[in-house]
Amino acid sequence: MKNIIKHSKQLFILLALCSSFSFAASSLNLGNDTKEYDKIFEKISETRIGINPREIDKIKNPFIVIYKNVDSNKTKKPKIIYNLDAIFDNKAMINKKWYKKYSKIGVYKLVKIKNHSVLLRSANKSKELFIRKDNESKIKFSTK
Repeated sequence: MKNIIKHSKQLFILLALCSSFSFAASSLNLGNDTKEYDKIFEKISETRIGINPREIDKIKNPFIVIYKNVDSNKTKKPKIIYNLDAIFDNKAMINKKWYKKYSKIGVYKLVKIKNHSVLLRSANKSKELFIRKDNESKIKFSTK
């Protein structure tokens, strides 16, 4: 009896293995899958006709380019304010520094020294500076 039980267990294991192999082979179906892969590889290996390089050059760029808006205050040079502080002996004190006639002051040249003003000139601009007292207003009113 022990022999029969032992053989029946082995037979059961053998049947289980065979059925699992046959199930795996049927689920894989290797013959059909390889045919499908062969078709895919054939299509890949076919020569394809692409677009003419001239046509490529005519295509509009599909990418959007966003430029950062540069702050105009950062790119411009700060405006220099020239203050005439004093005039003495054909020399003028501008921004706390003494200059004589024809001296260079920034982009300007000191071209004329008068009693109460000086004339600065650049290549395309002229400025006349007047002596101003600290407590004097920038706006002057005239009455008739």
